Amino acid sequence: MSSLYPFSVNSQSINQEQTILLKLKQGLNNPPALSSWNNSPGSNHCNWIGVTCRDNSITELKLNNITIANKIPPFICDLKNLTHVDFSYNNIPGEFPTVFYNCSKLQFLDISQNRFIGPIPADISRLSTTLEYLSLQANNFSGNVPASLGNLPALKQLYLIQNQFNGTFAAREIGNLSNLEELSIGFNNFLPWSIPKEFGQLKKLWYLRMDVTNLMGEIPVELGELVDLEQLDLSTNNLTGKLPDNLFY
Repeated sequence: MSSLYPFSVNSQSINQEQTILLKLKQGLNNPPALSSWNNSPGSNHCNWIGVTCRDNSITELKLNNITIANKIPPFICDLKNLTHVDFSYNNIPGEFPTVFYNCSKLQFLDISQNRFIGPIPADISRLSTTLEYLSLQANNFSGNVPASLGNLPALKQLYLIQNQFNGTFAAREIGNLSNLEELSIGFNNFLPWSIPKEFGQLKKLWYLRMDVTNLMGEIPVELGELVDLEQLDLSTNNLTGKLPDNLFY
C-alpha cells in the first residue's frame, strides 16, 4: 500500500524493542505461534514471526490468525515506529482498543474478525492522522458510527461490514474523506438513512458496498459523478426512484 506520508525512524535501541516484544508476547498469553520470540543468544527480533523491520526498527506487526484471546496490551505503542498492525482473525475480546491512539505513525490497522463489542468511541479521530487503512469488519461493534471518523484525513480504506451497528451512520462526515478509495459498511442494521449528496465528494472512490444497511429514499445524482467507481452494491435496502443517468458513465 503506497503511503501519503514519508517514513522517518525514531531512535529506539534493538534491546528496547526486543524487550517490548517479549513483554507483548507475555501480555498476549504466550501464543504458540510466537515461539520464535525469545531472547536466545544471537536472536534478532527483526527475524521473528510476524515482525517486519525497517532500518533495524520494527515497523510492522502481523499477528493475524494465531488464536490470540487476550486484550491488546497498552504498551504496544511503546514501539515508536509502528506503521502497520494486523490482529485480524483472532478471538480478541473487549471494546475498541484505544491503546492504538498512542501509535503516532500508524498507517494500517486491521482488527477484523475478532470479538470486539460496544460502540466505536466518539474520539476515534485520536488515531494517527496518517492512518490510511482501518478494518473493523466482522466483529460485534454496535451503536453509532461516529462523525469523528470523518476527521481521519488520510483514510483510503474503511471496512465496517458485518457488525451489529444499530444507530446512526455519520454519512455526511464520511463524505469529507477526500482520499477514500474503498468503503464497505454492508450488513449493519443502521437506523433508516439516506445516501447524502456529500458522497459525491469522494472522487477517488472505486469500491462502495452498502448492502443490507436500511437505506431509504432515492440515489442522489451526485453518486453518478464518481467517475472512478467500479463496484457498487446497494442491494437489499428500501431505495426508491430511478438510477442516476450518469451512474457508471
